[in-house]
Amino acid sequence: MRNKKAKNALLFILFVVPAVAFVLFATDIPFVMNLYYSVFDWNGIGKEMTFVGLDNFVKIFTNDTLFWKGVTFTLKFAVFYVVIVNILSLTVAVVMSKERKSSSVGRAFYYVPYIISLTAISLIWKFIFGPGFEALYEITGWEFFNWSWVGTPKLAFYVVVIMAVWQNLGFYMVNYIAGIIAVPKELIEAAKIDGANSFQVFRKITVPLIMPAMSICMLTSLTFAFKLFDIIMVFTKGGPANSTVTVAYNIYQEAFVRSNYGLATAKSLVFVVFVLAVTAVQMKITKSREVEA
Repeated sequence: MRNKKAKNALLFILFVVPAVAFVLFATDIPFVMNLYYSVFDWNGIGKEMTFVGLDNFVKIFTNDTLFWKGVTFTLKFAVFYVVIVNILSLTVAVVMSKERKSSSVGRAFYYVPYIISLTAISLIWKFIFGPGFEALYEITGWEFFNWSWVGTPKLAFYVVVIMAVWQNLGFYMVNYIAGIIAVPKELIEAAKIDGANSFQVFRKITVPLIMPAMSICMLTSLTFAFKLFDIIMVFTKGGPANSTVTVAYNIYQEAFVRSNYGLATAKSLVFVVFVLAVTAVQMKITKSREVEA
């Protein structure tokens, strides 16, 4: 009995303690430090820190239009991105889940962009919407290629959405394929024998049974949308006229460009609470659908 307890204690120390320590070091301790810094006026480098209490939070809610512009852009991007990427990836997954010789090649084709860094992708698309479209306009004369895609606020938003969807579609496709393949074929065959067509089978059987995969895809896509930074940093830099500033990019500028580290940490805390609230609502909705299924 003592040997068993000693063995369990040793396993606990070897596997659980390092994991807990890592979580504390990587997330919990920085979060507590953020709480501390958020009530100071500090440039992030010097030793002098001026206690300002809740002034940073008051400033965010009363006199920081750029932050709330970033919140608006982030929310708008999240809605477009989450809806488009999940619909497209599910559609592609339905096609690619069928057993064909070309299915493996097709899956790889869609998945390859996901393994490329967003920085490299941003540079590629920057070339496409710049010299690439200019060359196509000279060849075809189509006005579509002559539009100022990155220089116009409305068009710049859709450019960011297109880039993000193109890069991540393969990741969600793989998750949906795994869910579709796991659907019992007996149920599908029974439904077809009862006279159900392909669309009815998909809506009544496939969709309810892949809700766990859909919940994961919805959550990960929402998370990606809220923390969007790489594309903005490399491709648009928040422009034109601050029309593509995300919350993450605004916090980065506040901390490392304008050296308002205390205000930046306060913004990050406000954003964390906001993200937790939205994520909780999303999880409740998708989980309720899983129960119904």
